[in-house]
Amino acid sequence: MVVTAADVNRRRGNVVRTTLARQEIGVNRSIQTYTAVDLKAIQGNAKAIKAHTGKQLIAVVKTDAYGHGAVCVAEALHTIADMFAVATTAEGIALRQAGTTKPILILFSPLLEWAEEIVAYELTPAVDNWPLAKRLAEVGKVKVHIDINTGMNRSGVRHTEAVQFIKRLQTLPQLEIEGIFTHLATAQEIDKNYASLQLNRFSVLLTSVSPLFKTMPLTHAANSAAVLAIPESHLDAVRPGLSLYGIYPAVEKPIQLQPALTWKARIGWIDCIEPGEGVSYGLTYKASERTRIAGLQIGYGDGYPRALSDKGEVLIGGIRRPIIGRICMDVTVVRLALSDNVSVGDEAVLIGKQGNNEIKIYEVADQANTIPYEILTNIGKRVKRIYPELC
Repeated sequence: MVVTAADVNRRRGNVVRTTLARQEIGVNRSIQTYTAVDLKAIQGNAKAIKAHTGKQLIAVVKTDAYGHGAVCVAEALHTIADMFAVATTAEGIALRQAGTTKPILILFSPLLEWAEEIVAYELTPAVDNWPLAKRLAEVGKVKVHIDINTGMNRSGVRHTEAVQFIKRLQTLPQLEIEGIFTHLATAQEIDKNYASLQLNRFSVLLTSVSPLFKTMPLTHAANSAAVLAIPESHLDAVRPGLSLYGIYPAVEKPIQLQPALTWKARIGWIDCIEPGEGVSYGLTYKASERTRIAGLQIGYGDGYPRALSDKGEVLIGGIRRPIIGRICMDVTVVRLALSDNVSVGDEAVLIGKQGNNEIKIYEVADQANTIPYEILTNIGKRVKRIYPELC
């Protein structure tokens, strides 16, 4: 049985809040690996972004809110965000079923097969093709945002064809064109020339379609990088994702953001190896002297990058400890000092602060030859999410 948006509205106030009430008090020492998510930091980041831009806030919570937990993040931002954005219909339905009542934008045009669910759950899809628009109109009334391709070339109606497309959509009275948006391909780059070209194309289009509307739809183009670095992109609303979670997507840092996620794992094993002995698959690390080592209960099966083998670091007792040998699916080995006062069950910090030291996500991403987005969204289901301020 499909749960409608009306059902969700009636259930808000107990569904999500019950979920939050079940958060563990403290962190049980039986948890092998977990992320501690600071929802107050996310709220503070969202407020800072709104103050910086003065525009409506479309909070991007796709891919489980970049690994932070979409349901809890949406609840935390319910009075701050004007709208939420997801990548898929299933993500939008999950938020509705959890009690989210704010508008939910699906950023990419869904398949036709999702039309009935989109209408039933009162989701707002991006539309960039006629078959989808026609199918939605057959099902019922729905608000839509038109995705305009101004040069990203991964989705959207080409900007040179958008006027005719919008005119055609207006022949479907069941569709309400609530928004028109584009996405910038190079906002995070130092050279902003291509972003300026895209914004100019978008501006020309908006001028061309303005006579078609009594009230101009909501316009938006700014992702996190553009929010921080390209004021002219802010338009009616902004769509921050990474910056909501306290991470800068580029060099520009006009506002203070607070990282919201700390990733920890527990020590499951401690031993010493003798000179000449190796560690982990392939024995890529060989001890040159008697060495104390510890096995952390974390691996690439949890989303911890295998690329950190033999070069990453973690914090134990506030001190950086090198990863030695290849990271396994379930275990990562680090080198300790022989004199360390470390025991099985102690915590290691993979990302975040411990004592006076910190391992930033930028460092982890650089060592793994990737970007912070991938590190966050790869954090696996075995990694429990904890929300300390709710305990």
